[in-house]
Amino acid sequence: MAEPYLSQAAYFADLMELVSLRLGLLQLDGESQLQQRQQIAHWEQRMAERTDATYESGSAVNLPYLFQIFHLTPFERHCVSMALAAELNRDAEQQFISLQPDGCRLPSLSLCLCSFAVDEEEYVRLLGEWHLRKDILFCFFREGIQVPAGQSDLTMGLKLHRRIVSFALDHLSEDPELEFSARLHWAGEGIPPLVIHREMLVRMERCYAVRPEGAHLCFYLQGEAGSGRQTLARHFCKNRGRPLLTADLSVLLKENASWEQALLPVFREAALRQAALAFTGFERLLGGEEEIPSGEEAPVLREWEPKASHIRLLLERAARFTDILFLFSREEWPPQLSPAPWVRTEYLLEQPDASERLLLWDHYLKDLPLSPEISLEALAAKFAMQPGQIAAAANEAAGLLRWEGRQTLDDNLLHQACRAQLSHSLGKKATLVKAKYTWEDLILPPEQKNRLKEACDQVAYQRRVYEQWGFGGKVAYGRGVSMLFNGPPGTGKTMAAQVIANRLHLELYKVDLSGVISKYIGETEKQLGAVFDEVKKSQSILFFDEADALFGKRSETKDSHDRYANIQTSYLLQKMEEYDGIVILASNFLQNFDEAFRRRLKFIIEFTLPDEERREQIWRSVMPAGLPRDEDIDFEFLARSFELSGSSIKNIVVSAAFLAAAENSPLGMVHLLLAVRSEQQKAGKHLGRPEFGEYYHQISDYLKNRQE
Repeated sequence: MAEPYLSQAAYFADLMELVSLRLGLLQLDGESQLQQRQQIAHWEQRMAERTDATYESGSAVNLPYLFQIFHLTPFERHCVSMALAAELNRDAEQQFISLQPDGCRLPSLSLCLCSFAVDEEEYVRLLGEWHLRKDILFCFFREGIQVPAGQSDLTMGLKLHRRIVSFALDHLSEDPELEFSARLHWAGEGIPPLVIHREMLVRMERCYAVRPEGAHLCFYLQGEAGSGRQTLARHFCKNRGRPLLTADLSVLLKENASWEQALLPVFREAALRQAALAFTGFERLLGGEEEIPSGEEAPVLREWEPKASHIRLLLERAARFTDILFLFSREEWPPQLSPAPWVRTEYLLEQPDASERLLLWDHYLKDLPLSPEISLEALAAKFAMQPGQIAAAANEAAGLLRWEGRQTLDDNLLHQACRAQLSHSLGKKATLVKAKYTWEDLILPPEQKNRLKEACDQVAYQRRVYEQWGFGGKVAYGRGVSMLFNGPPGTGKTMAAQVIANRLHLELYKVDLSGVISKYIGETEKQLGAVFDEVKKSQSILFFDEADALFGKRSETKDSHDRYANIQTSYLLQKMEEYDGIVILASNFLQNFDEAFRRRLKFIIEFTLPDEERREQIWRSVMPAGLPRDEDIDFEFLARSFELSGSSIKNIVVSAAFLAAAENSPLGMVHLLLAVRSEQQKAGKHLGRPEFGEYYHQISDYLKNRQE
């Protein structure tokens, strides 16, 4: 039995001897050459037997493995061996220099042919086959396939690509060309569990089982980033015992090399690893038409244009290196695009519903200590996130928990981790409002407060009602929470929006509709559409202040301006119904909203000026605990004497605090009354003895002393 190779170096020593025997043919003829060929055949047989013995012993020899997976012909193997000899052996390099008229240190194609072909007929045949196999040989040679100007195919030097050399020396080496564009996932490597999409994996397995013999399967997985496409593909490959090589088309398209050259390292690595191949960002190649080339010029491909020729080349070349292909895209497969030579099957990975999101949260948070206040059901209802985003949020939450040094994960940290996964630019189109107020800060009648709490419940319990109880089949459209806050300025509409945002741990963005509306046809809809596109990404509460700018009573159509105004109103209402989150409108004139419009809002809440009892509550609540103040402040008098909104009361207390701070004294009744007088003067009201009552002389004395 042949002795196995104990190292790659032992194989290379035999290979160098084989190259030397081949080169020796060039100096022999007749009987001597025949004997040399017999010796070569014997040496090749010996190397093959030792290689087989190495495989049987549980090891492998890298170069024969390369020959096998690329199905190289004996002559092509000879060319690779000659080129490798130039990389590994100085004596071989010197032989090449002495045997070639131009003194090239690399073996030329002519030298390889002369040292292999038995006669002229075989020489011509091998040369023809060489040209037919250029696509495969591109994987091996950096030079020698594309001929430099003024040089023939026969005289060009053959230089192995450094990836082939590195793999021949060490099969665990990696290709530096793929560092930023591709990643290899080994079959035995840890994979995120398939919490959802299990039925889809079963369908893919069934498709693979019934495929036609020799068919190349293309799985087209449509979905958003983080939807689980890669996890699904990796589980499929793991069941086949095969690695998965994923390549990012957005990176490959930016390569300076030609499209064919950009793809080549990916295809070569897929073949080297016997891996299934996946391309992310396939939507970058879809849509539109290519520009028609002029004369001999190549098509000009702009970033937004389709790359039909790119797609054809990708599909055709990929089939030569692997039999399983995954294409990840956000868009549907165009019906006019042929998948040949692949058998394509398409799968849509939809946005997980609340029940699926709850399963994902349960899985990814199962090892974290959760505070009792956390409701994963409410979390799943509020954040319509993809599986990848939920996994990242859970990982972020674990990091925050360690960083903060806490024993349990609370609602604030978990929501902070969720918001960190939401990429959007809503801040360019709306104003982020810091939600600082709580239910205790909001002084409203019980009925209005209860309605606000009901609105919060409709967000928190969406999954239970729509999915568990089956109302999702009855209400397929308009599951979001639309609210209209109606009332005069300063009555707490913005504060109520902040309370809801604080209660639900959601961000609040305020949009001034007067800044969105445009006189140009279509521009308002464009800006509104952009706002809603971003709020869907942010999973935030959208608050339209001054909604009367657009949401007034829809007029009878008298001219084109009326028609356009009604179109704008209908468009905004449509976008509100499409959004599954919370949209709040603030208005001062409920009477301007027609009945049809009101019916499509889920909540209409009245904000009225506070009565005397609520005014006293507001006076007391707006004063912070750390504020130094006199004990004899007459809150009853303030509430009874001045009919003010909550906003005005807050402004008055802040102004009075500055008066007290300037005197370095506690806040007193006189400071508050002077601030009331200033606030009323802004509205054109002048207060005197009747309004100040028993405190009139106290104010007069204070003002006289300040003047002196």
